[in-house]
Amino acid sequence: MTQPHHPLYIVASPRPRVGKTLLARLLIEFFYASDRALIGYDLNPREPALAGRFPHLVWPVDITETLGQMELFDRLIADNSRTQIVDLGYAPFEQFFGVLNEIGFVPEARRRFIEPIVLFVTDPAPATVSIYAELRHRLPGATFVPVHNELVSVMFEKEDFPATRSECSLIHIPRLSPIVRGVIDRPSFSFATYMTSQPGGPTEVHQWIAQIFTAFRDLELRLLMGRLTSSCGGAAAAPQFRGVR
Repeated sequence: MTQPHHPLYIVASPRPRVGKTLLARLLIEFFYASDRALIGYDLNPREPALAGRFPHLVWPVDITETLGQMELFDRLIADNSRTQIVDLGYAPFEQFFGVLNEIGFVPEARRRFIEPIVLFVTDPAPATVSIYAELRHRLPGATFVPVHNELVSVMFEKEDFPATRSECSLIHIPRLSPIVRGVIDRPSFSFATYMTSQPGGPTEVHQWIAQIFTAFRDLELRLLMGRLTSSCGGAAAAPQFRGVR
């Protein structure tokens, strides 16, 4: 029988204002509505918008200091009973992945049945394409899933942002009209509540949420099928987890 894995979703981009926190919001509401045990971490110390929306589910963490790094990575590696979501601000982007690589986090997480999944929000800048390729090279054990937000760019060059596995394809976030965007940005707005109160739609918001939630379900199913397919193979010895010093 395949050991259940618990996903660690890292929502990331090296650029600001590309929809990272919106994507993390959608993930949290998707899993919370499904009664999934989960916890989130907001790594935007100056503007912890995600923690402000979900104070009972999301913890703000400042990793600019070693103490904050120890607190975060110790929690992430120890918690293999819940789905974890990290909203990684662009400012600590390089520092986060640098520590992740230095301490051997990914192989140790997989050994503990935690599956690191980087939801990388794309943009057309050449530097972003280069950073994505570099991260995939530095963290071969993590699963990278590109996310195309039409609000950031209409065009998407698939070959610039290949997914780690063929079964984990692109997540697409359609563009919303400015009026509707103003509605979902309200502090009191809940995606899950909206879907429950208007299950039949069809409104622009309903269709938009349904499409993204379906993409999340497909990703989870494909990850599960991938684990089942590879469960018969052997695992190579993993590097030792070193922790933050």
